[in-house]
Amino acid sequence: MSGVRFPGLTHPGIIGTAPSMELLNIWNERERELEKNGHQTLKLCEVLHSRPLANLPTTKGCLLGKIPVGTAGWETIAKEAARTIPGRENGGNCDIKNLSRGSKIYLPVFVEGANFSTGDMHFSQGDGEIAFCGAIEMSGFLELKCEIIRGGMKEYLTPMGPTPLHVNPIFEIGPVEPRFSEWLVFEGISVDESGRQHYLDASVAYKRAVLNAIDYLSKFGYSKEQVYLLLSCCPCEGRISGIVDSPNALATLAIPTAIFDQDIRPKIGKVPVGPRLVRKPDVLRCTYDGNLPTTKNPAASM
Repeated sequence: MSGVRFPGLTHPGIIGTAPSMELLNIWNERERELEKNGHQTLKLCEVLHSRPLANLPTTKGCLLGKIPVGTAGWETIAKEAARTIPGRENGGNCDIKNLSRGSKIYLPVFVEGANFSTGDMHFSQGDGEIAFCGAIEMSGFLELKCEIIRGGMKEYLTPMGPTPLHVNPIFEIGPVEPRFSEWLVFEGISVDESGRQHYLDASVAYKRAVLNAIDYLSKFGYSKEQVYLLLSCCPCEGRISGIVDSPNALATLAIPTAIFDQDIRPKIGKVPVGPRLVRKPDVLRCTYDGNLPTTKNPAASM
């Protein structure tokens, strides 16, 4: 994107442990209930619903590692194995950009051996991965160290649900992150685009903050599609800034001003457009020919 530069904040989108059978059943039961009744019970869906409310277990497109398709038990496993789209109690696809170099994550363990796994490497991402798969995806590898805190779940994690399994991970932000001192912050409240009031819906509020940012930055020579993708991959900061003052939740999206080659702050007079900014009708056309080198893990040969 012309006129924009920012450092990468590499991190894995997926990092977690394996669920026990009891926890897996809890996931499937609650997500199946959501898929069945969510349209009728959740007002939020009227604003944000654009794909299935949950991705339930299915044999279609299922990958089960080394278990070959058609073998005994494959179909049974495929029909109960949770899809890894969302983050859950085990961590999983949490897409937290701050889990970068030097960070620590404390994951609950539900089965013997933990079965820790990680992947979905991102070069950079903004809070919320706004465009769904809008982070800058990359090939790569992780070097990490694992330690076990015996009895850690019982000692440190208070279940927020009906069973001891209703817990969530904790993490420490690493010391290697881009640091910015000046930000332009956009607000959003839980009132949708039709003007309808929603009660303390932080998702609606964050969506409005993002839409406000997209509209604002489009006045500086960028297309709205460009800004949409930019906010999904640049190191912007999303926050729930107010959640107690009914009926409006207040969400904010902070964008570092230093990533632009022009001053994007409001001023008296007309909006100045940076000299290097050029509108191109084919800006979203992909030119990648699939010929990039494959990244290899040097530790694998040691």
